[in-house]
Amino acid sequence: MKIEVRKDNMLTYKDEISPFLIRKAEIIDIDIAKRPHRHSYYTILWSFNYAGYHIVDTQKYPICPQTIWFVAPGDIHCIAPPIPKGIMIQFVPELFAFKSINEGFLSRLDLFKSHGQPLSLSKKQVDILMIHITEIMDMFYSTDDFRMDFIEAHLKIFLLECNRFFMVHNKKKDDTKNDQHPIVTTFKDLVSKHLHEWHKVEKYADSMCLSPHYLSNSFSQMAGLSPKEYILSQLTIEAKRMAMFSNLSVKEIGYSLGFEDASHFSRFFKQQTGLSFNDLRRSL
Repeated sequence: MKIEVRKDNMLTYKDEISPFLIRKAEIIDIDIAKRPHRHSYYTILWSFNYAGYHIVDTQKYPICPQTIWFVAPGDIHCIAPPIPKGIMIQFVPELFAFKSINEGFLSRLDLFKSHGQPLSLSKKQVDILMIHITEIMDMFYSTDDFRMDFIEAHLKIFLLECNRFFMVHNKKKDDTKNDQHPIVTTFKDLVSKHLHEWHKVEKYADSMCLSPHYLSNSFSQMAGLSPKEYILSQLTIEAKRMAMFSNLSVKEIGYSLGFEDASHFSRFFKQQTGLSFNDLRRSL
């Protein structure tokens, strides 16, 4: 039986809206955590021990010691018990006072683009990050007038350090891509907003006041794949999410994603995944 996706829209602390929460992972409500859900805020899960599984979108990861997951808004995730010991951080960037952790900054990080790929830490990396976590925990539960200012500052450094470790871990070179170019970031932002309606590169090029040829050449050189390939990859991710975490039929999912013909969507799905829609669902 499929589970409907739950969506939360805000964080609260002591019955007030808060830009930030930090708590021990082991006190998370398992009845909520084990159900697939998505948030409109950012989530960081740092596990300290072996436990169950963390499922992010269509990927299932065993929970291991000193491992961090970065879950972006819109990603579907859940935890198969048992819950690990560790730390859960959640934040809404636009509510921070200094706005130093904004969408522009977060889009420059690799962390929240990984669709659940975790960061495994060395002892040295744990020691570096724990300095900031300790400061954040202390300030979060304090009554200091500048508590959120301290938290914002340490959280930004924490994210920067994690991103540095993530890049080293994945052996990514700064000069291999230019995926922070405005053409790339604008195109990806438009795809995230209009994926269910716009499937043609021409539509995005027109919205960006560029020719399709120029957009295709520029994006391909800087992002390492063509605009069309990026659109198809995002459609595939969303289709697999809906197949796994909803009760919708193949026709309903296809229509939701902008396919007017169910057979067209079925062919697209099998071409992209190597499985028919029904075969994927039977394998879950």
